Amino acid sequence: GINAEYGKQWYQRRVREAVVSTQSTGYVTGEFRWRHGYSRHNPRKMVRMWAEKEMRNLIRLETAGIPVPHPVILRNHVLVMEFIGSNGWPAPLLKDVKLNESKARELYLSAIKITRNIYQKALLVHADLSEYNILFSNGELRVIDVSQAVEHDHPSALEFLRKDCTNITDFFKKNGVPVMSVRSLFNFVTDKSITDDNLDEYLETAERIALEGQDEEADTVKEEVFKKTYIPRVLDEVRNFEQDLNKVGEEGTDHEVMYREVIGLSHDMRSASTKPRLLEVEGELAEEEEEEEEEEMDVDQGEDDVEEDDAGGEEGGAEGLHNTCHKKLSKDENKERKKQFKAAKADNRTKKLPKHLKKAKEKRFKK
Repeated sequence: GINAEYGKQWYQRRVREAVVSTQSTGYVTGEFRWRHGYSRHNPRKMVRMWAEKEMRNLIRLETAGIPVPHPVILRNHVLVMEFIGSNGWPAPLLKDVKLNESKARELYLSAIKITRNIYQKALLVHADLSEYNILFSNGELRVIDVSQAVEHDHPSALEFLRKDCTNITDFFKKNGVPVMSVRSLFNFVTDKSITDDNLDEYLETAERIALEGQDEEADTVKEEVFKKTYIPRVLDEVRNFEQDLNKVGEEGTDHEVMYREVIGLSHDMRSASTKPRLLEVEGELAEEEEEEEEEEMDVDQGEDDVEEDDAGGEEGGAEGLHNTCHKKLSKDENKERKKQFKAAKADNRTKKLPKHLKKAKEKRFKK
């Protein structure tokens, strides 16, 4: 018999059903590991191939530090792996677990980190990641059912990844978690400029943006467009790079480029990305806020000077009056002046050219 600490996964029924389905070939066709072909019409060989595929994927994921069952042995079409559970009872699927708000947020962060690590460290895409293929064991997540996982450079890898991001986002959104948009999560998974050093800062910024919320209707439209847009994996697949480059550099525009993070381009698309765009934008906003605070301090200081001059005029007689008669204002007039100043600055900010576009423009003039 087999030890209780291990479970068996039998592939006959599941894979025979998959052989009938034309969709199953999409997980194998285009795989470098099966570049010499495989038998679609022989159920026995198909079963063995899927068992071997899951064994290889489990080893690869475990080596990359992804929480998956430990594969023990593969014999023909039978794969023996670690049993996840206790006292003979399997761990529940994530979909069957009742989560409080704090635990749901914790697991959401864990899930998106796992998704990113599968892509960046194991160089795979799960291709069916959802609450139905994640176990909840000892307060942590364990990923299962990885037979359909594909290489990250598989022709359909990015399409599968978008579905994974959609599944994760939808599940945790239902559980009351302030989640990233599907596109933001996709960018988080694929962005090569996110490192261990800036990962926590990136997630804190993303969480704050999610908590602030935006126009849900506009976001929904953008999400649907993103889900159906073709995303190139390499520059050779970009149809008109020059056109996108020119649009990004146009004054007063912020042209959307879906493939920027996947390929690893900077925001102006003229060099490799060295810092996540999300953190660059936050840095620019912080600089602008500092400038605004300094300007407001200048206005306040100016008002204080007027008040001091007014007092000096009363004490100094004709000489003080001569020095301040051109700027002597009442308290209400000072408030109105400050209000007008702030309104003018706000109007200027709406017309202000974003810093990354200004830098691109300056580079072109230098050339």
